Amino acid sequence: MEVVENTLPESIDAFLAKPLFAHLATASAEGPRESPVWFLWEEEAIPVIGEEGDSFPKRIERDPRCAIGIVEFHSSEALVKHVGIRGERASSRSIPTARSAF
Repeated sequence: MEVVENTLPESIDAFLAKPLFAHLATASAEGPRESPVWFLWEEEAIPVIGEEGDSFPKRIERDPRCAIGIVEFHSSEALVKHVGIRGERASSRSIPTARSAF
């Protein structure tokens, strides 16, 4: 995992502990795809949580290269905070609901 962009005035750990959405970029036969996803920040890894019918897990199984962007926007301050990360899926596992974590 490589942090490729960091516009934060705070630590990455503090920022990624917030309840934000991530945008997961993956490759498909039709070209790049982007999916809004829930994520967790655990031990410098980002498990991504999706619904059972989501298509991004299949794309990551075919090609594990991906990128994740997490953005927080404060309109009252005209402030955008952003972290961009790229790397490869490390593992795939199921959790006991109708969701999958990557």
